[in-house]
Amino acid sequence: MDVREGTSESHTAAWIKAFVLEMIDQIGRMRMGAIVSDSTGNTRLFRELLAEEIPTLLNLPDIVHFISNMIKDIVRLDYFNNTISILRSTITKFHKSHIGESELAAVHPLLGITKGLDAIGKTRFGTVIIAAWSLQRNLPCIRKIVERAKFDMGKLAVHFRGQTRASLEFEFGLARLIDLGSPALKALTCLEANEATAGDVYLFWHAMLWAIKEALVNPDAEFPEEVQEQVIGILNARHNQIFGNGNLSTASNLYLSGAYLNPSALQLTSTHR
Repeated sequence: MDVREGTSESHTAAWIKAFVLEMIDQIGRMRMGAIVSDSTGNTRLFRELLAEEIPTLLNLPDIVHFISNMIKDIVRLDYFNNTISILRSTITKFHKSHIGESELAAVHPLLGITKGLDAIGKTRFGTVIIAAWSLQRNLPCIRKIVERAKFDMGKLAVHFRGQTRASLEFEFGLARLIDLGSPALKALTCLEANEATAGDVYLFWHAMLWAIKEALVNPDAEFPEEVQEQVIGILNARHNQIFGNGNLSTASNLYLSGAYLNPSALQLTSTHR
């Protein structure tokens, strides 16, 4: 690992390439197998330039960052605007109120719930799904708090009061957000592991696509046709960037090769048959 003071310098793709090459040359170019980074304009171009300089180097995007951006695409759909607005406001309401946190802590043991509400991060888009899970888990608690009337939730209370239309619609929307976001979040979490391989990327990516598609076409979910088309468009576009003729990777066959040549995966296939 190395760092450089570059506050006064322009961090162009060429600048990053020159910096990284210095470290690579200290180790030996023949010892380097791949280059991985997120895919902002400069870092993506830097990978391309470096792969041109070292032809044996595999050019790969950061798959975890990539899946996180796909979650961003999904949670920014207009269909989820109202649900996420209520989600954010509710969590903020509790986290900024001592009375709210005290009430939540008080009703937890009454209902056998042991975990509270999770905050939403600014750039880690998977935390939107984690927060949705936490709120879904705490729905009985918040409804109890509204009944006790010791904590004033203001206009948000209507979304947690009995069997009102607003309450049912919010609960339904929250479930749909989790349906579409959780497969990507689970794949992202697994691929963050130190033991994750290129073959795992192939398997988890396609399992994720299948799970999202299944959730999308589930008749009980009642996703409008327009929303289904938007989500399928997101999945196709993201898939093409990695496995098709997109511009994020010049070594996409590595993922398929890693999955196919993994002896444990072959054993699983044989056992399944």
